Amino acid sequence: MGQLPVFLWMTAAGALIGAWYALLAGLRRLLRAGFWLSLAADVGFGAGAAVLFCAALYAANYGRLRLYAALAAGLGFALFMLGAYPPLRRLARAFAKALCQLYDAFREFRWNKIIFK
Repeated sequence: MGQLPVFLWMTAAGALIGAWYALLAGLRRLLRAGFWLSLAADVGFGAGAAVLFCAALYAANYGRLRLYAALAAGLGFALFMLGAYPPLRRLARAFAKALCQLYDAFREFRWNKIIFK
């Protein structure tokens, strides 16, 4: 494979690593993680990122590490964190807020008070 396909593969892998980070950060906030759960999420992120990086490197460049491939993965991660992550985070917060409002409305519904006395 030429350098451009390798660069694109590794950029996509970096973006995927960024999505993995965003998912684990969201779960950590959702579960109000303490020390041990945060440690487990950090270890899970490191292991997952290593697996994603190595798998993409193997698929794109037969496992040969080149500086431009590592820089491409870093670029993909940065592009995800600066581009897609902030709107996705706002969307997730709005969705969580809507679910809380729906739950509060359901809880205040008259029949629920009768049924679930």
